[in-house]
Amino acid sequence: MDNFLTAIVSIVICILATILVSNHYFRRSKKKSLTPYIQFSTSVFRGVVSSIRDSLKIKYKEVEIKDLFEIQFLIANTGERAIRDIIKPLALHIPESFQILDASILHISPKGREIFITVEGSDIIFDFPLLNSGDFFISKILIEGEPDYEDFSFSISVDDLPPTLKPRILPPDLVETGEKRGFSIGLLIGGFMLLALGASLAGLIYAQWHIVSELWKIGFWITLKNNLIILLSCIFAALPTLLLLIIGPMMLIGAFTNFSFPKKRKFFVPSDHRRGPLRLYHAHNFHIESKTQDG
Repeated sequence: MDNFLTAIVSIVICILATILVSNHYFRRSKKKSLTPYIQFSTSVFRGVVSSIRDSLKIKYKEVEIKDLFEIQFLIANTGERAIRDIIKPLALHIPESFQILDASILHISPKGREIFITVEGSDIIFDFPLLNSGDFFISKILIEGEPDYEDFSFSISVDDLPPTLKPRILPPDLVETGEKRGFSIGLLIGGFMLLALGASLAGLIYAQWHIVSELWKIGFWITLKNNLIILLSCIFAALPTLLLLIIGPMMLIGAFTNFSFPKKRKFFVPSDHRRGPLRLYHAHNFHIESKTQDG
């Protein structure tokens, strides 16, 4: 009888796990998502004392500017479905109080994907016929002024996407560098803690197994009436216990390798397009003068 009960419980757990996993991947397969990430931003004069700032004059394409702001976006298809048949292309809206000096595409993944960028007044238009799941591109914008993140907003008209998109800060762990990650003590400790917690719960459930076996020996309703709390506790603890016993070892493995759980979609960004100051390829457009007190 114990073997029969074990088989029944195992089947129930497997069915529940299958339903949860199938539902998760079914929902993912229906998901369409376009995410504009802020990779980094910088202001040339931020933190510069006023006495030094007054002695500097910057010209961009022969136009004198008072504040120079640079922001770099990584715009990615973070869903599971391709984005195509776009009614109105993706547009970045910048308040009219700021002037767009330059807008360019730095990197496109995969190579060969067509991304076209144009500036129309205070809007930057990103026109692309197709963006498959995982595809992304990087754009650098130069602005006169110093806007806040709240000043930036994106819009697009396409099936199954909201009309307005707010940019997010790009988490560093989403950028793939191609370098092997070193040993992580945090993952090791976290993995041990989850594994220990899962083993403890499994031990508590096993310790009450004799009560579960009484369901068939003395009757279902009598056992349920006398041990309701214990039986409900075992039932509700079964799935978390199983997850902890799976996630714990996976985190332990991840402490020594590049493996991570939950698995995250990462973007491979070339080294010359990662975080950094203003690039030298804009230098031919800039003219910087230092004014002395004598003029």
